[in-house]
Parts: sequence; structure tokens; C-alpha cells
Amino acid sequence: MNSREFQKHLTSAIPDVPEHFHNRMEMTLESIVNQEANMKESAKTAIRTAGRFSFRTVALALALIMAVSAVALAAAQWHVFDRLSFLTGQDTPKNADSLMQANLYQSTVNNVEITVKEAGYDGRMLLLQYSYRMLDVDKTFSPDGLREEDLQLLADHNVGWWIDQIWFNGRTMDMPVNSGEVECGTSVPGEIEITEYWRLDNAGFMLTGPVEISLPIGERQHLSDYSRINHPEKFDVDGTLKLPEKGMVTFTFDAKDTLSKVITLRPNVEKALPDVTAKVTEAAFTPLMTYITLNLKVNPDVMAAYIRENGAGHKDDNGQVIFPYGGMDVFGDWIASLELVDGDGKILFPGHHGQNGYDNEWAEFLYPSIETMPDALYLAPIQNGAADMTQAVQVK
Repeated sequence: MNSREFQKHLTSAIPDVPEHFHNRMEMTLESIVNQEANMKESAKTAIRTAGRFSFRTVALALALIMAVSAVALAAAQWHVFDRLSFLTGQDTPKNADSLMQANLYQSTVNNVEITVKEAGYDGRMLLLQYSYRMLDVDKTFSPDGLREEDLQLLADHNVGWWIDQIWFNGRTMDMPVNSGEVECGTSVPGEIEITEYWRLDNAGFMLTGPVEISLPIGERQHLSDYSRINHPEKFDVDGTLKLPEKGMVTFTFDAKDTLSKVITLRPNVEKALPDVTAKVTEAAFTPLMTYITLNLKVNPDVMAAYIRENGAGHKDDNGQVIFPYGGMDVFGDWIASLELVDGDGKILFPGHHGQNGYDNEWAEFLYPSIETMPDALYLAPIQNGAADMTQAVQVK
């Protein structure tokens, strides 16, 4: 087997690995070959080996393959999904390896080791997992959630999230709607782990190529130092806060060309029902998730009748109206009953409730990625385990 053939077999035999490991492997193999060539030259050996690998080289290369395979296997265990399976519907999505990156940052501040463990982007949502490890704390925290005193320990180190913003290439953003985080402990003493999901699409923001992400999770800063009134020089002409010089953790994440892998449909086919008229304004299919946005318009006559029967709105204990009744009070049960089905009414993800929030005019549904795309897709109410297609809203 010559070197070109061996390289071809080597490439096909092992999975993709981190680039720095791949480069190191190639350097090591090249070093082995050069070393062997030098040994043969110095020994004046008569064995013809030009363009071929000896048994020693092949054995060492196979050992490297096993090591690389182990690294690739370990890298496939993306722990961000352990915390967000309620959202993604899967412990480890099939396409996770192509979207995720690991070990993006580490530093120690005030005796707290800060590590950005994982980050990923599917064209709509940014996933982040980072940790604080208090080096002088021996106790472990619950993986099921943190108590106030656990967070106070971190605050006592004057480390942690100190302002409600994130920066992309120096440009600030508040956390968009339908974003969130999970805080928990791990088996490592003194470690608190934070897993976040940022719905960048809901802020009209997309990532492409290498992006510098800055998180305010380092040494806590006094918010008075970032007041627009007290420090106008820290704000742009449009009133947005510039990237702070202190208290930040900045790392580079490569979003690559993920946006090109997103398929977006806008069917806008209205379904007129007695209580509401609904239509899917957008359905986005990413390598990780399925995002469906529903536009809703309550029947004004039904809304008026509901108010006549129930009063002006939701009231507090003193009988004062907190906020008026709206469409979601009328069609909320229908929204809650919707599931993603194919053209025959078969539920695509049994046991996974995709409803991810709604209001008087809008609703969103999230599902895992669809491996085999049906010819037709609908959101249909499920009654007694079966889809009522007479009330289904077209998705595809």
C-alpha cells in the first residue's frame, strides 16, 4: 500500500475530529516517516521502501487511529443536550457533531475557574454551556438545580453574570423572547454549570463564519459604572452599550455556513375555525430542530361574547383587572392540543409536546429535526389519541 492509498483508507476509517488534533496527528505521522527514512539512510539499508510504509509505521499509525477514534467518540457526547432535552427532544441529536464546538475558553478569576465547555448554532438558536468551578469549595451542588445559598457562594467570589446582555463581534443584544437557561451542579466539587439557549432568530439576528462572543460572566462590575446617565461615553450614538473592558469572557465560535443548511417555508395558508383563524407564517427546518410560527386572529364576535360572560379581564385578589381578556383565553385549549402530524394524521413525535409559548396573536412550536420529511405536514389538535384533520393548519 503506497502513501496515497494509506491516506485514503485512513480518512475513510476514522470520524471527523477537532482540527488541532487532526493537524497534530498529521505532524506525528510525517515525523514517523521522516525518522524511519533517516534511519534507513544511516544504516545504508538495501530494502526498497520509497512511497511505502513499513510495518513499524503502519503499526504506529493504527495506534494513532485508535487514539483519534477515542477522541472523536468522546467529543460526540455533547452534554448541553443533557440539560436541554426538554427543548430539543433528544439526548444527542443526530447532527450535533456538525454544529457543536467544545473547550472554547478557560481562565481563573478570584479563585474561580471559568470554562466555556460547549457552544453550538443551528441557524436559529445559539446553545451555550459554561461552568464556574470555585477552587476553594469542596462541596458538590445538586444536578437537579441550585439553591439560593449555592449561588451566594459564587457571588461571594464576586464572579458571575452581572448585566443582562451578550455581545457578538462587539455588538450588544438583550436575551430574545423564548430564550432561557438551566442552572445546576455537577459531580465536580465547587462547580456550577450554566446551560443557555439564545433564540437569535427572534431578534432577527443570524450568525455566519467566525464570531467573537462576549459574555458578562467574569468579575462582577458595578452597574452604576455602566449607567448611560453617569457614563455616556460607554454608549454608541444609537444608545447601545459598548463592549465593556472588564468582567467579560470572550471567545471565538465558528458558525460556519450553517445558515445554508436551513430550509425555510412560508405557507401562509389560513385555516378559519369558529374561534380563531390561524396560519403558519414560517416553518424552519434546521440540522437540529424544527421551528414553526403560527399567526392567530381571534373571532371578534366570540371574543365579545366571552367578555360579556366572564367580565373585562383577569383580576387580582381585590377584584381589580390586572390585564384584559384576549384571544388566548378563547382558543388556548385548542393551541395546547396541537401536534405535528403528516398528511395522514400520524403524529411525528409522540410524547414530545412541541408547544413553546403563545399569546393573543402568535404561537410557536419546536420539534426535533425531521429525518425523513413527509410530503405534507400539519399542526392538528389531538383528541383521544387521534388527529382531527378538519381543524389542522398546513405547515408543508
